Amino acid sequence: MASEDTSSKEVAKKEPPAHPSRKKSYPGLKIAIAVIVILIIIVLAAFLTLSVEPGLPPEPGALYPYTVTYDVLLPEGQLIQIAGTPIIVLTAGDELLMKIGDNNEKFVVGQTRTISEHRAVFHVLGIDILSTNYRIDATYRGLVGDHADFYLIVRTSREVPSFLIQQILPREIQARPV
Repeated sequence: MASEDTSSKEVAKKEPPAHPSRKKSYPGLKIAIAVIVILIIIVLAAFLTLSVEPGLPPEPGALYPYTVTYDVLLPEGQLIQIAGTPIIVLTAGDELLMKIGDNNEKFVVGQTRTISEHRAVFHVLGIDILSTNYRIDATYRGLVGDHADFYLIVRTSREVPSFLIQQILPREIQARPV
């Protein structure tokens, strides 16, 4: 009888399970994928809702310890908005006339002037993420074809990532960091 018990146990072990096999489920993987998809949606929404208010009055007594310089080509005779300030450049020989807002400025090659001083507030998803005072100085470098060549020196009161500074520069100008 002892051998019958052993053989019946072996037979029982070799029989297939009563229910069909199922694929293994990985709930942790599903959660990880859901979290990644949610993060991608949030990042995309943040990028699409990024906005800036560039023309606010500056806070008094601001210091500008952070500086980024751009080499910029401004088209002659075309109205351009730089940080909310309307600018038109006209050339006459080695001189350049620049209308900055309501003021007319005369530049000669190598001359630097402040063209804008304001405060900018950057928003993402309707939330203020950064507020900084800034000053933009322009150094006239001469003509390149039908474009006026400038160094735009952007000074800020707080450190600002360069992709945010690009938000205050219009797409119509050719600007690259120096």
